[in-house]
Amino acid sequence: MGVLAATIAGVILAFAYQSWKASEQRGIVPLDRFNAVPEFSFTDQEGRTITSADLKGKIWVADFISTRGTGLFAAMSGRFAELDRNFQKSDRLKLVSFTVDPETDTIAVLKQYARGYEASDRWYFLTGEKDKLNAIAMSGFQLADQDPKSVSGNNIRTTKFALVDADGIIRAYYDGMSPEVVQKLLTDIGSLLRRGGR
Repeated sequence: MGVLAATIAGVILAFAYQSWKASEQRGIVPLDRFNAVPEFSFTDQEGRTITSADLKGKIWVADFISTRGTGLFAAMSGRFAELDRNFQKSDRLKLVSFTVDPETDTIAVLKQYARGYEASDRWYFLTGEKDKLNAIAMSGFQLADQDPKSVSGNNIRTTKFALVDADGIIRAYYDGMSPEVVQKLLTDIGSLLRRGGR
């Protein structure tokens, strides 16, 4: 009788383990692998130099904004603020907002803008040389187009978000204006976290 009970208990434990593993796997969403984010060095809202190397080992989401934008850019920053609030329990997650208008978006302006969204210290607002910002948007992230209405022809306009893994590889792109974007990002970030960020 003892052997039978032990056998039944073993079968139940094995079944429970398989069920647990299956539920864990269901939470892992397969993500594509796009290009690596090129090396960069910009200045954040606190006057600190932030480089691509500083983000190695972190999972981060990038967007391209202007503090002068009261429509699309404000909505995108609002969604980043929602992500920021949901990130509070993890130091492995970062948000990176690159300005598309560095002439206007000085360090002081970005600092004030960050305060308006109650940004935590994990959310960087980066500025720098316009040509380098344009290059990382268009060649690095490959998610931005030139604004045809721009007099200079090089102002970036995009509502896309990009998810970057711990190795600096872009894993997914999202419509930053979608009402479901925050939940989708949280799901995909959770999948990366369960894979060690990769």
